[in-house]
Amino acid sequence: MMLFTPIHIGPLELKNRIVLAPMATHYADETGAVTDRLKDYYVERAQGGSGLIIVESGYIHPLGRGGTRRMGLHEDRLIAGLKGLVESVHSEGARICSQIHHAGRQIRVNYTNGQYPVSASSIPAAMEAVVPRTLKIFEIEELVEAFGRAARRSLAAGFDAVLIHAAHGYLIHQFLSPLSNLRRDRYGGTFSRRLRFLREIVLRCQESLGKDFPLMVRISASEFIPGGITLKDGQKIARRLEEWGVKAIHVSGGTHDTVEMEIQPMAIPRGCLVHLAEGIKKAVRIPVGAVGRIVDPGMAEEILQKGKADLIAMGRALLADPEFPRKTQEGRWKDIRPCIGCLQGCHGHLYRGLPITCLVNPRAGMEREYQIKAAEKKKRVLIIGGGPGGMEAARVAALRGHEVTLAEKRNHLGGQFDLASLPDGKREIRAYLDYLTRQLKKLGVQIRINHEITPENMREVKADVVILAAGGSPLVPAIPGINREWVITAWQALAQPEKVGEKVAIVGAGSVGAETAEFLLDRGRDVTLIEMLPQIAGDAETINRKVLLRNLGEKGAQIRVLTKVTGILPGGVEMEFGGRKEILPVDTVVLAVGTRANDGLEAILREESVEFYKIGDCATPGKAIDAIHEGFKAGLRI
Repeated sequence: MMLFTPIHIGPLELKNRIVLAPMATHYADETGAVTDRLKDYYVERAQGGSGLIIVESGYIHPLGRGGTRRMGLHEDRLIAGLKGLVESVHSEGARICSQIHHAGRQIRVNYTNGQYPVSASSIPAAMEAVVPRTLKIFEIEELVEAFGRAARRSLAAGFDAVLIHAAHGYLIHQFLSPLSNLRRDRYGGTFSRRLRFLREIVLRCQESLGKDFPLMVRISASEFIPGGITLKDGQKIARRLEEWGVKAIHVSGGTHDTVEMEIQPMAIPRGCLVHLAEGIKKAVRIPVGAVGRIVDPGMAEEILQKGKADLIAMGRALLADPEFPRKTQEGRWKDIRPCIGCLQGCHGHLYRGLPITCLVNPRAGMEREYQIKAAEKKKRVLIIGGGPGGMEAARVAALRGHEVTLAEKRNHLGGQFDLASLPDGKREIRAYLDYLTRQLKKLGVQIRINHEITPENMREVKADVVILAAGGSPLVPAIPGINREWVITAWQALAQPEKVGEKVAIVGAGSVGAETAEFLLDRGRDVTLIEMLPQIAGDAETINRKVLLRNLGEKGAQIRVLTKVTGILPGGVEMEFGGRKEILPVDTVVLAVGTRANDGLEAILREESVEFYKIGDCATPGKAIDAIHEGFKAGLRI
């Protein structure tokens, strides 16, 4: 495979074309220093076979850090910890690259000790909504020097390459874009002057590193905003970078204003930014890296074979499975744990200031603590419920050597996650469920579908340990008329859309109700969402929510917030808003008001004094990430 052929970035040879794309983790300490957790995370990806590890953005100035626990490159005291990180990655046979960065306006004030963010001009970014302070000339010159010093520290720490982060709407990008740079001095007003800041940084870094050192630049070759940077602009920027002596270009796209193109959710097609890399490659002769939901080996190889890029950068794919490169090279493609683009554990955690994790890989960021080792004593384990939490518990318990039986009352595995995979924009979920099913069969787990464990037959179970993963059931609110035959649950609507009429009211507009609405809109239904809260899909991850709301608007969903359903009448629903009632004519009512725990077997298990664990919705109704992580930990405990 071309994926596993060497390539040079300047004088640096990489053993293969697979690059860990830089992603913030919040694993550093509050001062920006490397921690054991950060080191373990990158070492795991080096062990998995990646040719180049690009570490997360290292901020070059305290005002430019993007989060509370971001890695720093702003002080000499950090060099020792960085050197330890570099040596650990080198010991696993991978090369490692630092990324130097300043967030500019894309930063929250609570990350800057109350000081206002800075930018090329005083124009706020949509996500942060804080008006930044315009940088003065002398401050720009000081920042150029700060980038140079960060490059010098990277060299002192032993990094094999340095990447300048000029993408995604951060400070350098803010100078490049006509949307955020309204200056009329030597740093703005024309295309060349908007490039001056980046050019000075490149030249200053070359002074610190040497002209031949592998200095790379990461750009957003399109902002996906009218009036912003286009691919044609990106090609012009790339040509300048090559002229200045940059050794490779990492091509991405988007900004925080178009964050769904910067950090793509599952509703955005795979390989959505590859055309940008292809366009840049046509403009330059130096190596070009592609990124953007490249999550399967076949696509990665095809990009290289067709000459669209020279390097394949993967972020979340290697978060989900650090062994992606090794498994690919060994032909074990079906053993790769797939990234499904859910964003719950990565961006969802990062946005809230938490360390990242991964829905499908609970070990991400916990590599040292969550090692799967053989059990001291082999046990008979019964898992009741075949949703993702139960399947993950079965996988881990079987890996540890236990004799595992998985009982599922339905005729298929997957639980609510199987239903969640039915909307068109969530089909990626199916890949993860298929992966789990393959792993369980490979590990010899006894899978019993159409097999319900009841209070009556629970006492006949011969097991040393029981994991109760029975999930939940839809809540049915006490609304007059709720038992009418045209009232169904969201689960029923997803599983049997043919039973849904033409005019639909969905009661409850959390993520389940909103996703069900899009599913039905795609099938030609007239849908009204009714929600008591002031917003819809408030429980969804922010980027997924943005895409979902846009789709609902474009597809014609009617949305009623701060509205209560007070009755279900023949041919309609009675709603109350602001003390006034009205009737909405519909022929189907879909309930999406929450989940109740299926915990009926717990009392029997306690009576029998059986060792047991409760996970997922049958313990506390929550998200799939909670059930899967609880299942993983239950499998480790046994």
